[in-house]
Amino acid sequence: MKYEKTSIPILLLFCIFIYPVMFKGAAFLSYVYQYGIPFIYVALNFKLMRRISKKQFIIIGCLVILLFFSILYPTVHNTGDYSYIKVSTFVFRKLIVYLFLAIVLVKRYKENTSAEHFIYYYSLTHAVFVIGTLLIVFIPGLKTLWFSIFAEVNESGALLESYGYTFRIGWQGFAGYRMTLHCTWCCIFLLYMYYACYERYRLRKTTFLMLFSLCFLGNMFYGRSGLVLSIAASLMGVLVWNRRHFLRILQFIAIVSVLIFTIYFLRDKPVFSDWYNWMSKPIINLITQGSFNNVSFDTTKEMVFMPEWKTILFGDGYFTQDKHYYEQTDSGIMRNILFWGMLGAVLSYGITFYSLLELKKKNLLMWMLLLGTFIAFEYKGDVYYEYIAMSLSLSFVETALSCKYSGKGEIVISQRADIFNKGVQY
Repeated sequence: MKYEKTSIPILLLFCIFIYPVMFKGAAFLSYVYQYGIPFIYVALNFKLMRRISKKQFIIIGCLVILLFFSILYPTVHNTGDYSYIKVSTFVFRKLIVYLFLAIVLVKRYKENTSAEHFIYYYSLTHAVFVIGTLLIVFIPGLKTLWFSIFAEVNESGALLESYGYTFRIGWQGFAGYRMTLHCTWCCIFLLYMYYACYERYRLRKTTFLMLFSLCFLGNMFYGRSGLVLSIAASLMGVLVWNRRHFLRILQFIAIVSVLIFTIYFLRDKPVFSDWYNWMSKPIINLITQGSFNNVSFDTTKEMVFMPEWKTILFGDGYFTQDKHYYEQTDSGIMRNILFWGMLGAVLSYGITFYSLLELKKKNLLMWMLLLGTFIAFEYKGDVYYEYIAMSLSLSFVETALSCKYSGKGEIVISQRADIFNKGVQY
């Protein structure tokens, strides 16, 4: 940010609690620090949340209903599969962590705290994560030492041996679909903060270039779906936000081209070759053949099918079966329909769209890009709860938490709403 220094302690908190590590042989202790510390901190500072909007209250109420449904459906269908509870409680668990970090920001920046502060540190966290990936890959001894102390959150041993998965690792272990989703968010957030947000929170050019390059590189590492969506979203964002500034468009294209050509010239190096082929093949196929011609993408298409009407209406009450996703489908849309049918699907997606509407007030194009990526990511894998947790947390930063330092109640909220709507709306 142009006018404020980055707080290293706050950045460390974001890194530690957004991507917490697990201590080997001490799972309980790990969960205590992951969720216990944020919960206690939020509870001790609950007075900061004096004002929850009607919209936020509705979203939380609907999430409680979904939690109830995740218990009800397996019971009614007599499946005994209560694994969806982990999904339905995700927003609450993530919200506690995000609120903890938001309160830390409020205490640091007081009445000047905005959603931009949160997404700046969020994006910075992912840039640090990508640097961590580079260190782990290029310093094998560091990887060995690190994972002798900390357990891998994801069972990554076999996955990392897969073709082209050299860089799909971070300090938590295997880094895949969720990480490419978050890096895509960061690319959109950073473009918004450099080209379109309120002047006070704009990024410096060097900061933007560094963070965007790392998050874009992260999508090259962690998932090709995120890479394709990041390219599409970035092109749209740069073209629309700079439609009157042709030189800015050329500068951005030149910078991304330098990054891509650098990687291209490294493609034959031993550590890069398999990864480069894995990462680039679907994009090259799209350009040369008009189709991804990719096994993962084609498999996802095959996993979207028409269930029986009974399943569509009432669900089957299964999320997992025989240690696999029910019907072995990766598609988030299918998982939603198969578990609880139309009622649960409409409610879960309705909450997602309703929560994302708050970001439309901040910037129309950013909202459209996030909405478009949601539809694409949800087709490939269930992520709706990730979007709810993020958008709801950002709305708390802008409303409930900012009341602490106002002293003027409704007036300050109104003023912050004006700021919330300033900036380039397209």
